[in-house]
Amino acid sequence: MKKTEKILINYYLQHQRWKKSIGNLVAATKNHKMAITTYAYAMCLVLAANLLSVNAIRCHQCNSHDNEDCGGLVVNTPRAQRDNQYLTDCVPPSGEVAFCRKTVINFEQNNERRIERSCGFIPEKIQNACFTADNEGYKQIICTCPDEGCNGASSLLSVRQLGYSLVGSVVSLALASMLRH
Repeated sequence: MKKTEKILINYYLQHQRWKKSIGNLVAATKNHKMAITTYAYAMCLVLAANLLSVNAIRCHQCNSHDNEDCGGLVVNTPRAQRDNQYLTDCVPPSGEVAFCRKTVINFEQNNERRIERSCGFIPEKIQNACFTADNEGYKQIICTCPDEGCNGASSLLSVRQLGYSLVGSVVSLALASMLRH
């Protein structure tokens, strides 16, 4: 065998090994891209669920001046179904977070008491808090809370929040299983 033939054969064999390595790399890259794409879609679903559960809540919205029932909203009683009629979606403007608010106004002149329940919006999530305002002719007690329906007399964890938590858990477990294999 001539030296030129040996060089050509070695070149051919190296080329075949290189081609095989490139083929393996391409196959691995395709699988990797598919895993990354699947992971990205799953993360988008988890983020969407979290954004909905954090930013879009429902609060009681009513005023006892217009509707007597607003003054004593209760949960977990036979009248709870009727009181839930005041639950309304609170969709915050972009970049803000919704919260529920209950304001008790005591008018000094006629000893009238008014309760107003509403949504509020703020740039960052708030904790449960109450404060008072002593105004001329009336006093206010304003309480804020970040959970769905929390501006009633009492509240429970919402079904919507439980659902989002369950979806997030299932997706996380599926991703962990997929990435392990």
